[in-house]
Amino acid sequence: MEKAIEQTAGTYDVSVQWRPFLLRPDNPREGIPKAPDTPDNPRVGARMKQAGQSVGIDFTGKCDRTPSTIWAHCLLQHALDTQGAEMQNKLSEVIFRAYFTDGLYPDVDNLVQLAAEVGMDGEEARGVLESGQYEEQVLKEVRGYSRGGVSGVPFFIINGQPAFSGAQDSSSFVQAFKQLTA
Repeated sequence: MEKAIEQTAGTYDVSVQWRPFLLRPDNPREGIPKAPDTPDNPRVGARMKQAGQSVGIDFTGKCDRTPSTIWAHCLLQHALDTQGAEMQNKLSEVIFRAYFTDGLYPDVDNLVQLAAEVGMDGEEARGVLESGQYEEQVLKEVRGYSRGGVSGVPFFIINGQPAFSGAQDSSSFVQAFKQLTA
């Protein structure tokens, strides 16, 4: 997606917003322990590792728990509401890096640190997460996407319309941008 946005800069005005979706809605907040990462049972398969490397993502499998992502989605919504889509996108990128590469679990303390890393007020972020301020809003949106047929991520919505699901190369996005302006 980023490559397509770069390729079409000046032609299309693109703003990225991250919307919530829970892959494992029943996971407890503390997550579910993962099996040990071994050569016979790697946490990240070769195909996923290769796909990540092709776009500069190092999937390490270091995190020892499958997460509940509700706190991360609440913080992302707060970033969008208070500081806009650009800040939300920055926060999303560091959350991904922290979990997929660094192996940090997305709990309140780690999310507060990540918020501060991108220039948000860490204590404000803690207050938002501990109060549950965005939880009902996020869960309502998640339920709406599930009822609408979304069953996995990434899922792309362009100009309010479902576009496609799954990882896509930049040409898919460029084509979608063209179709929307035709």
